[in-house]
Amino acid sequence: MKVALSIHHHSPSYGGPYTVISETAYYMYKKNLNINLLMAENQYTTFKRNYNAILKSIDLLHCFGIWTPDHIKVFYSAKKLKKKIIISPLGSLEPWAMLQKKYKKKLAWFIYQKKILEDCDHIHATSDDEKKHLIDLNVTTPITVIPHGVAINNVKKDKIIKNKKKALFFSRIHEKKGLLELVESWSLVNNPNWILEIYGPVSDTAYFNKVKQKISKLNLAENIKIFKPQFDKKKKEEIILSSDCFILPSKSENFGMSIVEALSYGIPVLTTTATPWEILKKKNAGIIFNFSKNNLTNSLWRMTNMSSEQLFEMGNNGREYLIKNFEINKIIEDYINFYKKVLNN
Repeated sequence: MKVALSIHHHSPSYGGPYTVISETAYYMYKKNLNINLLMAENQYTTFKRNYNAILKSIDLLHCFGIWTPDHIKVFYSAKKLKKKIIISPLGSLEPWAMLQKKYKKKLAWFIYQKKILEDCDHIHATSDDEKKHLIDLNVTTPITVIPHGVAINNVKKDKIIKNKKKALFFSRIHEKKGLLELVESWSLVNNPNWILEIYGPVSDTAYFNKVKQKISKLNLAENIKIFKPQFDKKKKEEIILSSDCFILPSKSENFGMSIVEALSYGIPVLTTTATPWEILKKKNAGIIFNFSKNNLTNSLWRMTNMSSEQLFEMGNNGREYLIKNFEINKIIEDYINFYKKVLNN
C-alpha cells in the first residue's frame, strides 16, 4: 500500500498539525507503510510540484486541510488519476472557523469546496464533535473518526510541593486561542502564588501586540512571562514538566494537540467546551468551561486554589486516560485499517 500524505504548509510554526502529521508519517513508516509526505511550502521555501507525476505511483491520497489553491490542485490531480482520496479538514469547518472571513468562505464553499468534499472517497474527522459539524453542513460523504495519536513518554510529572506554581499556555498566538481573555482573567484572579508562562509561534502579530499591551496596562509583567516559541522536543518537555497546569481557553479546536501533549506528561488541563475534551471533567483530569470571560475567571480561580496533591491526581488521571485511548501505535493501526477499508470499497 502506497500512501501520500499531503499538506499545504508544513513547518514547526504551524503548531499542532505539524506535530501530528510528522509523527503520523514517521510511525506509519515504522509500520512498513510506503509513505510519501507532500508539502507545498515550509518555513524556507515554496515547492514546485508535478502532482500528476508524483501521485501516479500511489494507491491513496490523504489530504490534510482545505481551501487553498494547492489543496484544489492535488485533489484534482489525484481525481484525474482515479486514486482513492481521503480529506481531513483539520478544524477548518468548525463553526468558529467558518465565521472568520465568512463571506469569502461562503463563496468558496459553494463554488468548489463542498463539491470537493462530496467527490472524495472518505472524510477523516479527529473527534465526534468535528463529525457532527460536518454533518450539520450537509456533507454526505462517509466520515470516519480517528483521533490524533501521541507517543507516550516514560517521563511524567513528579509530585513536588512548590511555593510558586506555574500555569502554562503553549500554543499558537491567535485570537481563537483566547489568550487576551486569559490575561484579563489572570489579573482578576491575582493569585501571588502562581505565575503564567506563554510560549507559542505568532500567527497574528496585531493580536499579539494587543496581548502585550494588555499585560503592560494591567501591570502584569512580573506575573505573566512571554517566551520565544520552543520547538526543540527536549526543551519543550522540560517546560511542560516544570508546569503545574496547562491552560488553553480556545474558542474553537477540532482536537487540540497541545492538550494531548500536556496530558501525556501528567499535567492537568484547563480548557473549554469548544474543544473535544469534556471527558476530562468526567475523568477528574481537568476543568472544562463554556467560553466566556466570567467562566474563565471562575475556572482559573478554582485551578489556582487547588493543592499540589489535587493537581497531581488530576494530571495522573489524564495521563492514564490518554495511554488507554490515544497511544500512537494503536492509532496508527486504526489508520492502516481505515486505509485498507477505503481502498477496498
